[in-house]
Amino acid sequence: MVVYQTNFFGNSTLGLLAIVTDNHCYLPPNMKERQIENIAKFLNVEIKITSFYSSFLLGLFGAANSNYLFVPTIVKDLETKNLNKKIIKIESVFNTLGNLVLCNDNGIVLSPYLSKKADFFKEYIKLNVGVTTIGNLPFPGILAVVTNKAGIVYKNCRNEELDILEKTLKVKFKRCEFYEGFPGAEFLANSNGLIAPRYLKAQELAEVQEGLKIF
Repeated sequence: MVVYQTNFFGNSTLGLLAIVTDNHCYLPPNMKERQIENIAKFLNVEIKITSFYSSFLLGLFGAANSNYLFVPTIVKDLETKNLNKKIIKIESVFNTLGNLVLCNDNGIVLSPYLSKKADFFKEYIKLNVGVTTIGNLPFPGILAVVTNKAGIVYKNCRNEELDILEKTLKVKFKRCEFYEGFPGAEFLANSNGLIAPRYLKAQELAEVQEGLKIF
């Protein structure tokens, strides 16, 4: 079994509340113990509990791959102290980095709002960098989900945007057809498994699994 369907605090926006990589999952406080155990099992990760900016919205404020955790400067050092990642604080007027950044271990895609940070990521962190909208919207982090195996993206993603995603992150992406929401807001995925909201219908879930190559 590689798919676990659940809600966090009654909400389907799992991707706004947590961050997942191939080795860790960052969760907010006060999660149910059974949920934590299931997430660790289905994703095969170590769980870390924290808050960002004294908020439960970890996935809204941050983004991560296996090596780095990207957060805005408003996040306190105490909140990232024991997270087993190299912490990269991004100084910007835009603090919701989870909406603006899409990354895996191969690269990072930035919103046009962060285009001036592209050289920093290329030269300092040595990642492939792309800058794009998705469906003409400047929120790649909320409109797509990517792992080190594959990705899914909002159905209105244009061909030229899809090309940037695939060239930068070095994986194939599938446009969602049956699932009509914002993938980055609702799904948590890594190379091992998928955490999906409870309301998802079988056809939608099958499409997401196929796109992310999670079987």
